[in-house]
Amino acid sequence: MTEGAPSAAVVSVGNELLFGETVDTNAAWLGRELTTLGIPVVRRYTVGDVAEDIAWAVREATEMTDLVMVTGGLGPTPDDLTKPTVAVEFDLALTRDDLMLETLKARYGSGGHDEVPLAARVQAEIPEGSTVLENPEGTAPGILLRTRNATVVLLPGVPREMRAIVKGALRPHLEAMRPVHAERVWHHVTHTTGIVESRLTEQVEARMAELPGEIRTPVGVAYLPDVYGVDLRFSASGVSRDEARARIAPLLDAIDEVVAPYRFECASGDLAEAVSTELRNRGMKMATAESCTGGLIAKRITDRPGSSEVFAGGVVAYSNRVKVEQLGVRVEDIERFGAVSEAVAHQLAGGVAALLHADVGIGVTGVAGPSGGSVEKPVGTIWIGTSVRGEVETFLGHYSGDRETVRARAGQAALASVYRRLLNASKG
Repeated sequence: MTEGAPSAAVVSVGNELLFGETVDTNAAWLGRELTTLGIPVVRRYTVGDVAEDIAWAVREATEMTDLVMVTGGLGPTPDDLTKPTVAVEFDLALTRDDLMLETLKARYGSGGHDEVPLAARVQAEIPEGSTVLENPEGTAPGILLRTRNATVVLLPGVPREMRAIVKGALRPHLEAMRPVHAERVWHHVTHTTGIVESRLTEQVEARMAELPGEIRTPVGVAYLPDVYGVDLRFSASGVSRDEARARIAPLLDAIDEVVAPYRFECASGDLAEAVSTELRNRGMKMATAESCTGGLIAKRITDRPGSSEVFAGGVVAYSNRVKVEQLGVRVEDIERFGAVSEAVAHQLAGGVAALLHADVGIGVTGVAGPSGGSVEKPVGTIWIGTSVRGEVETFLGHYSGDRETVRARAGQAALASVYRRLLNASKG
């Protein structure tokens, strides 16, 4: 255990984690969540479905930290050993929780089962003296117990269930662990797309280097790239969010000119959300004509609730016949310039907007690979057209990576083009 601010350890249980069959996203998520609550994770353990290993990890973690979060091994199968192992480790009997059993009966009953399967009844057993944490997403509840050295929390390994418990039933317990006036880490994330990490880092660091050390030093900056873009995460300590934001604000001001051409605003970090919001605010609808991206743009938009308000529909125009007969692309332009060309992208964007009576149209055509490229049009060559209220603009992109990556980057570029055009139209 530590003095002062509490600290935490995460114990991840499961052979699938050791064998590489499953990526341990739970530990990463818990690290971020607990840090923002002022309870930093200082130790992480990954063990298999072996009672001795689970016991060792939990025992050591309770000796080193104030809070031990154990994920995995709470199911009804014979290899789910976490609960009985922890009970033995702290010399606690497993007792049936009648309320939990009734909850299980209700859940299985809603699924058409007359009674709870015998194997599943073990989920209603908890170590004596512990607290049941409701699981709104599944049958295995979380369990909180106080030991001599630390608080131990047992959580299911299914990410959706684990997060629901932490954000719900466990949250008050975590808040209570933090000293009333203790500082915690707060984050501000700036989302960017259309600029590579190395270039963004160089330009951002140059601007921040101009700031005095007493302003720059208290704020941590992390660059988080993925296939869609780069997030900038600014972190600062403070008793309140406003206090931390005041420390971050000078850095945001310093880099504003650098990130402005690439920045987009949305809570989720998904550009599809940002585009949908801009469309909704303007009472506009979008349509897509996709060749090489195969409907990925349409999927990203329609994955979001309420997409019917902003999305008219889409056409996967993979064959030239569909391009010509459905979207009005001229045969002579395909013969002269090829299906992957500026002329075709231009007509796809305008054609789908007209066909589906949309205010905005996207047209994408290209070579996603791994085959099909040529010297003139290598793999990764993508032409993108966007139509906004009848005015069409086109641009050529060259995207690296495998087929999936090329398609993802092309779709992101198309959405980014629409987003910028909508913002610029509102400024005009």
